[in-house]
Amino acid sequence: NEAFTHIHEKLTGIFDQYGEETLGTFLHGTGGKYAKTFAHAIGSPNVVKPSYSQCVGSREIAWSKTFGYGVSGHEIYDIANTKYMISFGRNIAGAVHVGEAERFMNGLAKGAKLVYVDPRCSESAVRANRWLQINPGTDMALALALIHVIMRDNLADIDFVREYCYGYNELHAHVQQYSPDWAEGKTGINAKEIEQIAWEFAKAAPHVLAIPPRRISRYGNDVQMARAVAILNALMGNVGVPGGQFARSDVPVKKPHEMHPPKPYADRADGAGTTFPFAPTNLGIADALYEASRTEEPYPIKAWLLYGCDPLGHGARQTGKLFEAMDNVDFIVSIDTQMNDSAFYADIVLPESTYLERDDDPYMQKDAIPFITLRKAAIPPIYDTKSAFDIFQGLAEKFNVQEFFQLSPTQYTEELIAGLFPEQAEELKTKGTLVFHDVDMYPRASGKKLHFYTQTQKIQLYVPDFEELYKEHGDAYAPMPTYNDPKMPKEGELRLLMGRAPNHSHARSQNNWILMEVHGNNPLWINPYDAKKLGLKKTDKVTVTNVTTKFTSKPHEIKITNRIKENAVFIHHGFGHLSKAWSIGYDVGISDSDFCSRDVDPLSGAVGFNNGFVTIK
Repeated sequence: NEAFTHIHEKLTGIFDQYGEETLGTFLHGTGGKYAKTFAHAIGSPNVVKPSYSQCVGSREIAWSKTFGYGVSGHEIYDIANTKYMISFGRNIAGAVHVGEAERFMNGLAKGAKLVYVDPRCSESAVRANRWLQINPGTDMALALALIHVIMRDNLADIDFVREYCYGYNELHAHVQQYSPDWAEGKTGINAKEIEQIAWEFAKAAPHVLAIPPRRISRYGNDVQMARAVAILNALMGNVGVPGGQFARSDVPVKKPHEMHPPKPYADRADGAGTTFPFAPTNLGIADALYEASRTEEPYPIKAWLLYGCDPLGHGARQTGKLFEAMDNVDFIVSIDTQMNDSAFYADIVLPESTYLERDDDPYMQKDAIPFITLRKAAIPPIYDTKSAFDIFQGLAEKFNVQEFFQLSPTQYTEELIAGLFPEQAEELKTKGTLVFHDVDMYPRASGKKLHFYTQTQKIQLYVPDFEELYKEHGDAYAPMPTYNDPKMPKEGELRLLMGRAPNHSHARSQNNWILMEVHGNNPLWINPYDAKKLGLKKTDKVTVTNVTTKFTSKPHEIKITNRIKENAVFIHHGFGHLSKAWSIGYDVGISDSDFCSRDVDPLSGAVGFNNGFVTIK
């Protein structure tokens, strides 16, 4: 109660001086809906999910502009039944989605061929039939060359294209310039191999997949790169067929009614929801909100509410001037299960119960085979913690908006079960999961007509609503993916690449001694060619300097390996923590957040992390 009262007093003082819209809310995870409801109820529109602008956002914009729908968190790839897949750095075997990794391994076990494209030999690369160690930032060149071969050699599913695609002739003319010989000079991949992959891919169609990255916040051209990958799928006619893109179905159950506050009238500070960029308001642009906090443009952001979010752990904290933004914020509240870096710097920390200690709303997943899963507490809270619902209900009472927090997760579950058929309710209560099998995940294979909710009502190989932007702003907004060379390191510089460690879930588990013992101190990967130029031996330590900010790391271990492309270095994400409350993870290794770039994709507003350059000493 003392904490809730203090938060009310501090926020009320800020609102009296600057207005309610100056609260920025960052959310990720199960209780995020309560954070959003609370922010809207007290009058702030500035609610963002960093998972959009720092992970999947550019991919979702690309897919929606091409197919009229997104890939979604439960991705629409029928990996378990595919015959051939080209993965553009989507490291499924090393990612956190266990179910997807299982389907991936099942697909390979059944004979699916895998072409894996990545400057680094990852957990997925070692399972590939072909690992293409591509030059960083040139994935679009490879995709365009594959499209060139498919169209040159008449390998597309032309019946599907005629019925469902818009802009085939324009695309055919556009890709004439992107030959395999041209692509070899950009990507470092042999032209003959590119041609062979295109023919193999087409031969296995329509049971094929071209898969873009999930964490696609890479080079600042990521929407157009993902558009090229989307077009590869379209030309193969892989929509609604086994081994291609399946159709998702909604859970056929009415959700319990919840009261929602009206959307605040104030304009957003991050630009989401405008025509340009195309970021939706329900996701927002986290990096733009950080920048608004730093510059006070278009207006000040003077308070942060962090729910399950750690900006210092996932943002470009040095290059993005994140510390300057935090210094400019008068009050920060963190709600989390652990004292991560941003919680360590916050004014107030409200400790949340872990998922094993709290009831959550039932998980209702739209999917190829939709399902409901109960989320019930296994044990009562061990320490003095509360669920997200209880925390936001307590805050809401102080701000007199408690009418929006009447239905607890426990009550929500009871109402949902009461609305089911008796046999469904019994199955959900006894098994914990209710699966709805009576759906058609392969509508085209069943003879149904497909529908695409784009501007043209077709799959858009050419996007007509980009035309005016293209005339005004150039290639970044072209109606068809148009290649431009990525930013390149200067002499003596190396590009810093980062990725997930498979034994860690993002950056939340580095205070677990078992997982940290498995992983070690996160050495910096460097190619033998670059190590020799620098005179490095495997027992040496190095310092790493950000060429933009001049920030320099502490001395750190290296790993000399051909598993990383020359002229680049690699570290796993989520190390170098600042929070001294972390007894195990504090100051172990160095953090990619100190060295990555924060270039912005103009179409999505999402960040591009992989244009960060460093020097090694």
